[in-house]
Amino acid sequence: MNKSIGIKLRAAGVFAALGCFTQFAAAQAQPGKPSAQQNAVIRHQLASRPMIHGGGAPLTDPSNGMTVVTPLSATALATTLLGSGVTLSGTPTFQGNAAQAGSFTSAPPLVGFSSGIILSSGNVIDAGSTWVQADSPSTNEGVGGYAPLEVLSGGTTNDAAVLQFSFIPNTSKIYFTYIFASAEYPCCIGAFNDPMGLFVNGTAPSNNVALLPTTPPIGVTINNVNPFNNAQFFNKLNGAGDLLPYGGETKVLTATATVNPGQVNTITLAVADALDHVLDSAVFIQAGSLSTTPPSPTASVPALSIPALLGLGLILLITAGILLRTSTATNRT
Repeated sequence: MNKSIGIKLRAAGVFAALGCFTQFAAAQAQPGKPSAQQNAVIRHQLASRPMIHGGGAPLTDPSNGMTVVTPLSATALATTLLGSGVTLSGTPTFQGNAAQAGSFTSAPPLVGFSSGIILSSGNVIDAGSTWVQADSPSTNEGVGGYAPLEVLSGGTTNDAAVLQFSFIPNTSKIYFTYIFASAEYPCCIGAFNDPMGLFVNGTAPSNNVALLPTTPPIGVTINNVNPFNNAQFFNKLNGAGDLLPYGGETKVLTATATVNPGQVNTITLAVADALDHVLDSAVFIQAGSLSTTPPSPTASVPALSIPALLGLGLILLITAGILLRTSTATNRT
């Protein structure tokens, strides 16, 4: 081995180790889960502060390339979701301000799919912007909550967006894919438990199919899925340079429901703010994914845990040391 090759190998080993520990440091920098006292402070501050903006007006932030269309009729929203084996029945309805629902195309990779509909506790136009600041977007839509979501979140709700429609499936199983995103991440985990629900043939908790595949399954809310709880279903916390304005979002999740084939079934899709009217949450549902055909599996690269990063870093450092000693010995001979 000549001297130049030895230097290159040593450099490669050192840079790999540094890269590993850079990731580890970033992971360590993630904010911790608030204590009970911190939650009380957060609750007081958010309840008493003015909204970042209000009255349904969207922020004017840099575009993330996603096209969001609002307002749309409830029928147009429902039709966007229909896939194979499912037909619409009757007339869909929507509860909330018109600006709280819309369709989207050309979504950034953080969403996990390119097109669909958005329901939000704020203005859906905001979803088409980049991350600009924490606790954003935040719109007071000035509308009421939704009682079935309050059972899931454990408290009052406000600014609810609720789409309901009936459909006829050709088999006994339906599927659809979605993500949940929120400005409540990461500041208000444990304090403001914004909920979402996907209810089939009723609106009791047992009818909610927006569930994490845990044992037992639990609903998708701020407190249930975040970097500290069920983190394997959470995508990431966002920051400068990210192409969604929300503080974080889940990975792509699949809802599955048993339905009555050849008969009219009803679905209710809902999201709301918990306790207050600020720090918006949104559910993105994939176009054409309400189907009797199971979704295709998507490949994902699991995030390395902190122990795994430490182990990998140790291995890389040992490897770099071995290369250094080998190249030094070779150069001496």
